[in-house]
Amino acid sequence: MKYNKNFAALAVAALVRGSLAQTWCGKNYMSNQSVVPPGGQFVLPAQSVDPLLSFRCAPVFRPYLQEDAKSAAFIVDTSIVYDWIAGAEPISLPSTSGSSSNTTGLGTISVTINVGSVKTTANVPLNATKFQIPVDISKLQARKAAYNVTCSATYTAPSSSKSQKFKTGASLLYLPDTNASVTKTDLRTGALWVRPADGKGGAFAPFVPQGFYINFDEYLAGNLTMIDKLKADGFNTLHPIPPYDNLTIFEQVINKTISAGMYIVYDMRSNYQNLTVVAQQVKTYASVPNLLNWETAHEPDGNSDPIGAAQSTYDLIYKLDGYHPISIVLNCQDYNFSPYVNGADIILHDAYPIGINATFSPVWHTACTPDFGHCGCDNCKGTLYDVKARVQTFKDRLNILGFDRTKSVWTTPQAFGSGAYWNTTPTGQQWAALGFTSFNHGALGSKSFQYPTTTGNVTTIEGTATNLTVIITDIVQPFIVDPNATFTTYDYLGVDAGLWHNGTAYLLIVANLVNAQVYVPWKDVGLGSITNTTTQVERILSVSQNTNATGLNFLPNGIGIYIATPP
Repeated sequence: MKYNKNFAALAVAALVRGSLAQTWCGKNYMSNQSVVPPGGQFVLPAQSVDPLLSFRCAPVFRPYLQEDAKSAAFIVDTSIVYDWIAGAEPISLPSTSGSSSNTTGLGTISVTINVGSVKTTANVPLNATKFQIPVDISKLQARKAAYNVTCSATYTAPSSSKSQKFKTGASLLYLPDTNASVTKTDLRTGALWVRPADGKGGAFAPFVPQGFYINFDEYLAGNLTMIDKLKADGFNTLHPIPPYDNLTIFEQVINKTISAGMYIVYDMRSNYQNLTVVAQQVKTYASVPNLLNWETAHEPDGNSDPIGAAQSTYDLIYKLDGYHPISIVLNCQDYNFSPYVNGADIILHDAYPIGINATFSPVWHTACTPDFGHCGCDNCKGTLYDVKARVQTFKDRLNILGFDRTKSVWTTPQAFGSGAYWNTTPTGQQWAALGFTSFNHGALGSKSFQYPTTTGNVTTIEGTATNLTVIITDIVQPFIVDPNATFTTYDYLGVDAGLWHNGTAYLLIVANLVNAQVYVPWKDVGLGSITNTTTQVERILSVSQNTNATGLNFLPNGIGIYIATPP
């Protein structure tokens, strides 16, 4: 498939059309407009000198089905923090504990979970995360409405007779069994679990979406072979961009993706604020065997959509369905994040930094500052680092808001350019680096914008994808969906690294986000115990990057994936 320059023009024109609101990300951006601070900034929590307990609990899976009732469980976090994040409360610790990193002698906390007629109590270590408590919910009635859950805790510090009590809430979605499609979310990790997309049944298994947005009317409706090409390139998810005006062909798209074993995202961006239309769409497509999730608001923060609209749609979809999660796409770096994310389970960013002028807009011929202007990537610097910062910022904010268990982040790697705000299209290596740094900071799904994209040899996006998608499925996915794996991020002179450990082996993903050569010692990415690179480190993929006995060598924008098994 040849790269179509007319497509590039259409793609960027669509993005510019999306910028014709009176403001963008709350900011004026036209030459005849004055500078007015946008407001809507996220408020960071105040710090505490004294320790706080961040007590949280949630079901392991959302939803649970009747077939899961006997094996259901909840996860409990009893983290000691020093920021006034949502739900944090003061806790008196033994004087010897000193800090959140010193857990010696803290003792345990008695946790009771109440849901309906079911009550379960267990002892949980203090300062624990992902502590699992079995809860048999078979006595409850499976229903569409979620159950309110009360989680209470009692802590008595060692050598103290005074008890401290804490309480938090949760929601349990316990649905009737169905032969139709179901997408579960593992709230231990945020990863999705699905049955096979072909609709023939099978066991649930963890799943990392790798896909593309593709314009339905302009491309897909006239060329269904694009689905074959995406499948051949190793992608497992298709996201048609509405409107879906030709429903006959849209049904053909669904059937073809089912045959290909690919999942599909149903996009409601055109009419998500019309609840009557939303209800009809849910009733029509909820039983599609390969439906992965609903996507509702697309860039509501950029457009300044009513801040409660996404949540109204979210609430309605859960009343009608509940078997599939809901995603939204946020464009802005910092504009009304909190109210918009109330309307989704999955938060996607669409920061597109490659090829922009971060300080002056070639479209509007105005400067871009935190208070004014539109340069195609809100408050970006025009480097790979922008995506790292966006994903990590979204993750941090969800934790601050108390949503770290119940909402996850996906990424939207840039796969277009050469027009409007963008003077170039990412190379295959840059596109891969955008995905790598996203995984390193907690993204659990990837949908590039948009298809068709550059193709040819391994220097192009599609040429890179052919090998990379298989590696992500076979090598990366087992680590990032493993609830027992530990995970740490590192930043060394601009090299971004993520290190997972499953108890047996380490997965290392690295991306040089700076335009410079960098050498990184093994110890500075958590692998200081390596004594023999030849026998203890397996190269899975590397571009402009290699290793030696003591560390990793990077050329500008170099990337790599390794499996390490040090003694």
